Amino acid sequence: MRAPITEAELRAAWQRLRMVGDFDSSMRHRAVHRVVESAARAMQAREHSHRRYDAKRRAANDCDE
Repeated sequence: MRAPITEAELRAAWQRLRMVGDFDSSMRHRAVHRVVESAARAMQAREHSHRRYDAKRRAANDCDE
């Protein structure tokens, strides 16, 4: 099971998505909550994959995968 997303992470995703409107009232709708939560998870995964990228090792064709 996935780790729960905190409200702070949801608010950060809301701002990164440039959503318009009131965060608190919008989070009451299940569909909006799921979309923002899914986007937050995708953003976390993308940040994690960017941190692991090493251009020098990739250029040298040295990979541990």
